Amino acid sequence: MSDQQSNLFGWDLLYTSVENDIHSNQDVLLCLVHLVLISNGFQCIGIGDSKVLDGTESKSESLPKGWNDGYAIRYVYQGRLYNLKGTSLDDAIIINLIRADERTVSMIQLNTRSVIQRTGTLMQMIPDCSAIIDVVKKQLIDKVVTSTKTKDSANQTQPETSKPTSSVGINPSRLQDPPLRNPAYPYVPNIHPLDVGGADLNPFGLNPLGVPRNPTFAGGGGMLFVPPGRGRPPDINIGIPGGSLPPGARFDPFRPPDVDRFPRRPNAPDNDEMPPPGFDDMFM
Repeated sequence: MSDQQSNLFGWDLLYTSVENDIHSNQDVLLCLVHLVLISNGFQCIGIGDSKVLDGTESKSESLPKGWNDGYAIRYVYQGRLYNLKGTSLDDAIIINLIRADERTVSMIQLNTRSVIQRTGTLMQMIPDCSAIIDVVKKQLIDKVVTSTKTKDSANQTQPETSKPTSSVGINPSRLQDPPLRNPAYPYVPNIHPLDVGGADLNPFGLNPLGVPRNPTFAGGGGMLFVPPGRGRPPDINIGIPGGSLPPGARFDPFRPPDVDRFPRRPNAPDNDEMPPPGFDDMFM
């Protein structure tokens, strides 16, 4: 006899008390499930499917009267209510165990062919009872007894808090990212004298040490023309669809830079048209 069978006491007493109510193999299997529940600390408080526990219910290890009329039995374990519901099929019985406070459900399906006879000892009636006991314990009981709320809280990872790093001899302000450009004047840099022309040589706008001297204008450059629109958001230019240029992009001009500030009159020449021949000839 296995350890599980040796720890499952009371089959003979239980079966004798309900022998006259046994009418099918499903009844025998439900008796075994009930005994496994009782052996694991459950107490029976009657039949029905009520989810309310008022604390006045009488607790017993026996099956209540009418237990196989619909297979709806109520149990208490560690002060919590559990509802067992069995559904009879042609050659099987499906058993659900519901934990009322969390609405968690476990389910097993037992084959009626595992019941060889309806009289005798447990091994004579159900030779494979050890496997059934193991299924009831692991698949029916353990899955609902362990709180799902406890599992969820245990699986949540705590966010890591970053601590400021400090090094001896390093100014903490040098470890911070350079501030953003002034949005009101996005194209007017305050260039360090040693960095004049450096944007054409280094598109990242950094000196050889990798630290920008001018944090207010840390970006690169090197294009021929800085877009017009002083005081205007970087991606808005007259005559250019909004959003067509990335913010702060440099580009070759589509029109003279002073068109936005000094709109020309209709039909008047703009500033990039060639002067007439001899316009500035002192001998004309």
